[in-house]
Amino acid sequence: GANHGTDPGTSYIQPDAHDHITVVKGPNSVLYGSSMGGLVIFNETSKKFDKPGVRVRAVGGMGSFGRRDLTMDATVGAPLVQLRGVVNFTRGDNYKDGSGREVFSFFKRDSNKLIATFTPTSNVTAELSAEQGDAQVAFPAFSLMGDGIHFKRQILGSRFTVANITNKFRKLEVQFFDRDLDHLMDNFTLRPVTVQVLNPDPPGPLITNTNRRTLRQKFRGRSARIAATFDLNAATEVIIGYEHRDNKYAGNNQTVGTLCIITTCTTNDIFSPFYDLHTISNSMFSEATHLVNATTTLKFGVRREYFHTRAGDLFTFLGDPLDTSNGHRDDPPTSTFIRLEKEMLPATIAFIALANGERPASNLERASFNGFNLKKEKNREINIGLSVDRPTWQASVTAFGSRINDYILINQGVISANVDVDRVGAEVDLVKQITPNWRLFGNLAWIRAENLTGHGHGSVPLAQTPPLDSRFGAIFQQGTFSLTLGGRVVMKQDRIDPGFGNSLGIDNPTTTPGFETANVSMSWKPQKYVQLSMGVENIFNRTYFEHLSRRMGDIPPGFVNLGRVYEPGRAAWFRIVFNM
Repeated sequence: GANHGTDPGTSYIQPDAHDHITVVKGPNSVLYGSSMGGLVIFNETSKKFDKPGVRVRAVGGMGSFGRRDLTMDATVGAPLVQLRGVVNFTRGDNYKDGSGREVFSFFKRDSNKLIATFTPTSNVTAELSAEQGDAQVAFPAFSLMGDGIHFKRQILGSRFTVANITNKFRKLEVQFFDRDLDHLMDNFTLRPVTVQVLNPDPPGPLITNTNRRTLRQKFRGRSARIAATFDLNAATEVIIGYEHRDNKYAGNNQTVGTLCIITTCTTNDIFSPFYDLHTISNSMFSEATHLVNATTTLKFGVRREYFHTRAGDLFTFLGDPLDTSNGHRDDPPTSTFIRLEKEMLPATIAFIALANGERPASNLERASFNGFNLKKEKNREINIGLSVDRPTWQASVTAFGSRINDYILINQGVISANVDVDRVGAEVDLVKQITPNWRLFGNLAWIRAENLTGHGHGSVPLAQTPPLDSRFGAIFQQGTFSLTLGGRVVMKQDRIDPGFGNSLGIDNPTTTPGFETANVSMSWKPQKYVQLSMGVENIFNRTYFEHLSRRMGDIPPGFVNLGRVYEPGRAAWFRIVFNM
């Protein structure tokens, strides 16, 4: 949404408004995009009715620092037609870190969605949806750009599914979406206007300057996707499909400056176009799963994409024109993977996966970070792993190695370039049932990445690489009551490249210290339709910040500039769910 990468895609996601979430770790699918990395897919499930009725799910929550959440999800339906409405709002005030210092961070977010589903037969589903939302947020990390004043979005969608067409043609699914986003930021609506005193040491006339800055991006995206699933035989499933995306981005900046000498003031209103970008993508993809035998599964896929980018006028963030304006380029990325799973012993599965993934530069990297001529990223990766699922314990270990040629690196948040990168990493998970009611769990994740190109003086650590991170705890379960005690230990990250990073953040000038936190939560289902849960995060009120966090900019009067955006201190929460 933002024209300079201030908000990630998760800014527009409300988990309670979705039915279930699918997580794909690593390059193990090409159905929804490049096999460069993992995927998080937010899914909706049609609510089918055997007879006329009403289903309602209500979720309410509250917590420290003024946190309030409410989601209402109601479906009125019959066997032929169903109408579902989802309304959500979320609020939060400024929070305090572990040392009691207030962080400028209040927000509000609203969304609503209407879905009409028609099921003329048990095998045919037609769905039409309309969604809109808005949000406002105070950003502690963006002085130059200010705060998010509105995040307006409107989405129209449709989905058609036909199942069990023939013995071999299991399913055909067609989807269409039309998305419209209007993102506005400024530095004066949610915070006092900063008055700069240009001659702080008298004598002489008082000279002051104020700047009111506005940034806007409008996005219009239309997409179509068709996928067909075939059961070639009892052992082989194949999915083939086509996807089209047509996205338009327009960003602009405006600065109104007022210069005053004593009481005589002059105002300049400067409007600066930022970028005008249009991308068109057409992709063909296919993915197959084959059961070689009772203990061996082979999965492989390929995705070929034609990606065209056309630019209108392009400018730097400060308004200087770029010589890449009115240019165009074609980037035909290809992504492939193959994964072999083998049951080595009973309940013990090993796998190896090889992948080739390619990704063209995003609109931010091409326009906002002055990288229109960037080459596409090319990732070659190997994944290996082993998982064990025993009655009283489960464990898994995975490792990967990767070479990314032409990785897109951002310099000082204003310019981008291609570099070559090596990455290796590993993750370990363990769950152990120690009594009928108690089980222990633990997770350890580590990654090391090197920028081989460097900055003219040999290789350097790759910026924005997370440190060694561990999570662990114990869970007590008895009937419908559960209690979770959890801890997290994160090591310091001294492998940094100050000033460099990606479109979401850059490394800070100094090492990020490690930290430890603890949390507790409990859940109880007193009856079939009601679930209660509560918890406390950061029990010991630790003062810390994540390595992958923003640097603070100029902040409003009354707040302390800590250099980094610190995480909230001790925070309690309560949540209630009604399912009827």
